[in-house]
Amino acid sequence: MDWPGCESVAPGLTSREGAEIIHCSGRRVSLRRLRAEDRPLLQDFLAQIDSHDLQMRFFTGFRSVPPTLLDFLMRIDREHRTVLVAIDDRTPGQAHILAVAHAHAHPRGETAEIALLVRSDLKGIGFGSLLLDRLITQCRDRGVARLEADVLRQNARMLGLARKYGFRKEAAEGGTVRLALELTPVAA
Repeated sequence: MDWPGCESVAPGLTSREGAEIIHCSGRRVSLRRLRAEDRPLLQDFLAQIDSHDLQMRFFTGFRSVPPTLLDFLMRIDREHRTVLVAIDDRTPGQAHILAVAHAHAHPRGETAEIALLVRSDLKGIGFGSLLLDRLITQCRDRGVARLEADVLRQNARMLGLARKYGFRKEAAEGGTVRLALELTPVAA
């Protein structure tokens, strides 16, 4: 899939830390799984998200993310959760998370619920497309057959991105829309 402004430096090439190296709108970005030591980076990232974008992602208005929500977002469970982060880590000791993508598999693992969040000042340059593409691939590789996302009706960016990747509207309730994407297994 095409990510406007983003390209893999060398598909399949990863850094020593297991991160895929991407160039996105002039930035060198590492794309990797969230780690326990990323908590301060995630906290700083969430502090840079404006209240409108927090509402689009979490369906409620707050100026900052409560500690209990940060704890939930930091839960690392490789069996049921995939959390990818796009990180600007060019300066040692001064890394910054630029975007986050979550997939949480339901107990039987056939369906996963997904969510994305891109730093407010970086929307529209390809991070959402990049992360959704990688999330779809990783979920498919793990045997997930279906992705779902509940999205606020007024979240035009996410609705457009989901449409681009083939998600279909499945249900609408109140102010939200349920989107679904059936994943076809990759031929061996």
